[in-house]
Amino acid sequence: MSNPGAAGKFRLGRVVGDTASFIGRNLVLTLVVAALFFALPSILIGLLTFAYRERAVYLVGAGDVEPFAVAVYVGFSLLAGLLGALPGFLGHAVLSAAVLDDIKVGRPSIAGCIGAAFHRAIPVLGIGFTIYLVGFFAQQAMIGAELLFPSFGGGVAFVLMVVPCIVWVLAALAAVPVAMREGLGALASMTRSRALTKGYRWPILGLFLIVFVLALALRVALFLGFSLAVPVVAPASISIVGATASAVVTAIIWTMASIAATSTYVDLRRAKEGGGVDELVDVFS
Repeated sequence: MSNPGAAGKFRLGRVVGDTASFIGRNLVLTLVVAALFFALPSILIGLLTFAYRERAVYLVGAGDVEPFAVAVYVGFSLLAGLLGALPGFLGHAVLSAAVLDDIKVGRPSIAGCIGAAFHRAIPVLGIGFTIYLVGFFAQQAMIGAELLFPSFGGGVAFVLMVVPCIVWVLAALAAVPVAMREGLGALASMTRSRALTKGYRWPILGLFLIVFVLALALRVALFLGFSLAVPVVAPASISIVGATASAVVTAIIWTMASIAATSTYVDLRRAKEGGGVDELVDVFS
């Protein structure tokens, strides 16, 4: 990982390089965290909700839908998404601790990083809960607008709800590393993240567009692979195969985004505040 020195410019290429080099040096740790915090919860949630989702989609897919059925479906989607997202934010915290520890001591410990994440679990989960709710309700507003106004509702909702949501999430990008490094609460961490990312959100957007393109490519590969696998897989195993494949993609995206977000935090601190390694990453001092 690059050595923080005097204040300078935020560099997208350096963040990408730091992300790749961290994974290369800490592959076992990265795979363990990806499996425990990203892939396993995704598989469990996918399997638990598979049967109900089919029923719920049937209920709300017809023309005459009872408001109660829609409310149940939305509520169930919210709960299922939270059950999958909150372990992901804990995994994000584990990887943030690992990236910061990698700079300081060169060999992060899996147990130590997990312990650090659980030590800061309340603010980290508060950040995750807030980010998830903002994204979820923006998504539901867009779906509702498309249903009510098929010709133009989706576009209007995208401009009024989704774009501001994306801007807000970009501003909160460094919140989890801030909570891990600086010991702040959830709201204070998001405020601090907003201050750090100010003036650099376009390059940060570019970084996460790279992650988005990778996610899209993986989703397409998953869809094609699943389509080819369905004819040769026993019907009882289709949901397991689909949930496992989706979990692998989810784990890859969460892992890359978590490490990149922490590398972004480190480089933003370098660009705006300078300072040496000990000052920058003296975690929980």
